[in-house]
Amino acid sequence: MSRARTVHSVLSTRPQAGGGKGTFILPCRKLVVEYCEKSESSKGTRDFLLQQLEPMARTYPSVEFVAVARPQRPPILRGFYLNGRTKEMSTHQLPATQIWPKAQQILDASGKKTRGLKRTPVESSNESARGIWSPFHDDPRDL
Repeated sequence: MSRARTVHSVLSTRPQAGGGKGTFILPCRKLVVEYCEKSESSKGTRDFLLQQLEPMARTYPSVEFVAVARPQRPPILRGFYLNGRTKEMSTHQLPATQIWPKAQQILDASGKKTRGLKRTPVESSNESARGIWSPFHDDPRDL
């Protein structure tokens, strides 16, 4: 029984030790590329692994890059962040040229939960002058 050669053994990188004062560390610590070796929807992801993942790994030495073959599953980019959160993006039927920006978006993200920018919640250090409204405080009215 011959086993197919997996791509992840050649392309995985480890972050360099060290750092120190004044060294910027990306919030993304690990990028996992999951793909199917036979599925047509993973063709662009497989091309990305063979052509573009190694240059990306050289560009970001502080991020660990891992490729995992998952049979019969859609391709996914999964980022792991220093704050413990994860972010996933589907690369289902995308060409290899469109996967680089998706991976770039995961690498550039902070890992914080996304929030709406239109309505930010108002937080005050003082209590409300009128108190907290409750429907039980009003007088019942007869109609």
